[in-house]
Amino acid sequence: MVQNSVLKFRSPQNALDKFKRYINRYNCPEVTLDLSCLNIIDAAKVMVLSSTYHYQKYPKGKLKCHVPSIDVKNFVSNFSVKNLELI
Repeated sequence: MVQNSVLKFRSPQNALDKFKRYINRYNCPEVTLDLSCLNIIDAAKVMVLSSTYHYQKYPKGKLKCHVPSIDVKNFVSNFSVKNLELI
């Protein structure tokens, strides 16, 4: 079963563990993360680490992220994350 839903993170604590459990449980080559409640640093951290983990399982997949501000987009644009789409 292909799963496509939005994972909302209100806190950076355990966010990556929650994401990993979701990826391992469901077939989800496309995932959307809502990081709009996190500050810039925490959003960037969760975004880049999640992107890396998702890419390992789904190299042709897509990780879409709702971010709190344009500053996060500017910050993360310096990283090489091919599967990441910022919304």
